[in-house]
Amino acid sequence: MQSLHDRHYIHRDIKPDNFMIRMDNLLPTGPTLFLIDFGLARLFRDPATYLHIPFTTNHSIIGTLPFASINGQQGNSQSRRDDLESLAYTIIYSALGRLPWTRNSVGHKGPAVLRKKTSITAEELCKGLPTPFCKFITYVRSLDFDKKPDYQYLHSILLQCSETVADQTRPHVSTDRAPGRV
Repeated sequence: MQSLHDRHYIHRDIKPDNFMIRMDNLLPTGPTLFLIDFGLARLFRDPATYLHIPFTTNHSIIGTLPFASINGQQGNSQSRRDDLESLAYTIIYSALGRLPWTRNSVGHKGPAVLRKKTSITAEELCKGLPTPFCKFITYVRSLDFDKKPDYQYLHSILLQCSETVADQTRPHVSTDRAPGRV
């Protein structure tokens, strides 16, 4: 995401279908993740002056409803924070197989989805995920429209999450010895 944003673009349609993974056992770094489909991408700042686009309202929703940011769904112009919020929803969906607003009880109507997104807490949204992920959600939702995200901080949160998952999946080996045994 940072690479795209460093090139002055926002994607505006971050969702699981717009990622591809290349499984290459020859690379020491492991699989490579690619972001695809830039049909809705646009500049968020002038590449020459670095002036951010102005904040405007009354836009139609752009992107895919379940993964759209709250601000984008409310009709506000999108910026880097919106890509990151959509990335968070993509991670949640990829990890849990659902989002709270994709259940049958909410339906796929825009107002119902928006009500659910705005009413759910970060803790409820992240239930079933590593605890540090709540910080990711809270941080991206708190960003101002033209604020540059702290990508290093976000990356550190994701690393904490992956370490938590690795610790949980590693078999536990007891170092305690039974009494009287060597």
